[in-house]
Formats: sequence, C-alpha cells, structure tokens
Amino acid sequence: MKQVIRVAFIFLLVVASASAQVWRGQGRLSGKVTDEAGKPIDGVTVKLAMPSEKGLLETKTNAKGEWVQGGMGRGEWQLDFIKQGYETRNISASVAETSRMPAIEITLKKAEDPNEIIAGELKLAAELINQKKYAEARAIYEAVLTRYPTAYRVEQLIARVYYLEGQPEQAIERLKTVMARDPNAQEVKLLLGSLLLEQGKADEGKQVLASVDDAKITDPAIYVNFGIAMMNKNQAAEATTYFEKAITRFPSAPDAYYYRGICTLQLAGAASDEPAKAASYQKVKADLAKFLQMAPKAPEAEAARKILEQLK
Repeated sequence: MKQVIRVAFIFLLVVASASAQVWRGQGRLSGKVTDEAGKPIDGVTVKLAMPSEKGLLETKTNAKGEWVQGGMGRGEWQLDFIKQGYETRNISASVAETSRMPAIEITLKKAEDPNEIIAGELKLAAELINQKKYAEARAIYEAVLTRYPTAYRVEQLIARVYYLEGQPEQAIERLKTVMARDPNAQEVKLLLGSLLLEQGKADEGKQVLASVDDAKITDPAIYVNFGIAMMNKNQAAEATTYFEKAITRFPSAPDAYYYRGICTLQLAGAASDEPAKAASYQKVKADLAKFLQMAPKAPEAEAARKILEQLK
C-alpha cells in the first residue's frame, strides 16, 4: 500500500512539473532593433511573455541591435521592446517548435522630451502675448496643463494672461492654485500679495506678503519687478520697500538703485516739509549716481542723467 502511495505521489510531481513548464520548449525567436534612421540600437531589453502559461523570458540586443531567445514553448507570445529614451513597442508572435521563425524587425521611435515640448509651447504663447492675442496664448497654456498636469507652474503664466485681460480675480485664483501646490513659491507670493492689495483685499494681501521668506529669493528682478508694479499703481512708498529689499539682498543690482531713486523723487515732490524734501533729493542723487556708476549704458541711464542735472 505504501508503495502505491509513493508511486502516485511521484506521478503527481511529474504532472505538476510538466504543467508548470508548458511555456518551455525548443522554439526560438530572433530579430533586430533599429532607430528611425535605420541605425541599430544596443541594450534594448526584450521581454517575452506567454500570458496563458505565466512564462517570462528576457534578453537584450547587442551592438548590432540583434537579439535571440531560445527555449520557448509553442504558442502565442507577447514581446515588449524597452529602452530609456525610446517609446516602448509591444507586439505578439507565434512560436512553432518544428520550424525556425523569421527574424523580427522592430523600429523604435525616440521618446518625446516633455521639457522640450513645453518650452516650445511657452515660447509660442509668449509671442501671442506680445501680439496681445491673450485668449490664444491662454489656450496654449491650458493645453499644456491638460497634457502635463505636473507642470502646474504654468498656472502662474495663465494668471499673468488673465491680469493682462483685465480679469484680476481669475488671476488671483490661478496664483492660489500654484500656492496650494507649492507653498514655498516666494515669487508667486509676491505676485499674489500685490494683486490682493490692488483689489482692495488689504488684510489678505498683507498676510501673504508677510509670509515671504526673503532668504529664498535668489533673483533681484523679483523684488524689482514687484516694486515697479507697485509704482505703476501709484504706491511709491510700498514700492520703495521692495527696492530696498533688493539692494539689501543684492547690492550689485543697479536697477534697484535707479527705481528707488525714482520712488524717492516722487515722494519728495509730494512732501510739504522743505528740510525733509531736501534730504530726499540728496538720497535721489545718491541712488542715481550709484546707478550710473554701475550701469552707465543702461536704457534708463539718460533719464537718470537728466534728473541729476535738474537736481543740481
């Protein structure tokens, strides 16, 4: 009785082993992988799977783009051709153990570089903005966001377009979207804060501006541009604050001296205290002289010289 049981157990093992190896056999596939120019691609991973039997084999192409895989069972196989920088190709192939299959010729296309695509679209949108075709530019930005959701900073550009179109509330909502994704976007905080102040939302605007971490601002242009925007809204005193921040953080930034001087000149002209006015004019002269020393050929240089002549 024990002998019978032992024989039956061995039989079950043999059957199980045979079943597990159905995808193994004497079949063979081979082929060549090239790029769109017909050049062989080395190091392409070729994965060969027989889904019905859970069989999986893997090989790679050589310097000639060639590959070969044996030990395959008869039936339908799924082949994946994978290499970084190229689009993955998926095909199916039938394997017959009694005859050699013809070589499989595969062409892999270069994978798209999202950064290059986005850069090209942003350039096109910028050209449309220069032509004041705001709706068309915004449509490009929206399409980029739809295709590449992780490029959420494009929301900032959409906010700019809305502002140019005279829709500040829409611009504010877009900037808030960026802030929700990246609370440390300091330049976005500056833009959002200024827009909130401009729309009469003083408390909210001041709260946003108070959260700006000056230590993380790495470009003086962020302060300078923000200050200019404040100047354009006839908020010279507030604008001066940002030019002073630019000078403190980036003392070699000439534009900050020029615009601080212009702001101080505006404030001095409105002052009624003559001694204070005279002191302000001295500050104007110091800032503009510093600017001319640092950037004598800048576009604003001629205007700076004229003001200095008038203040002599």
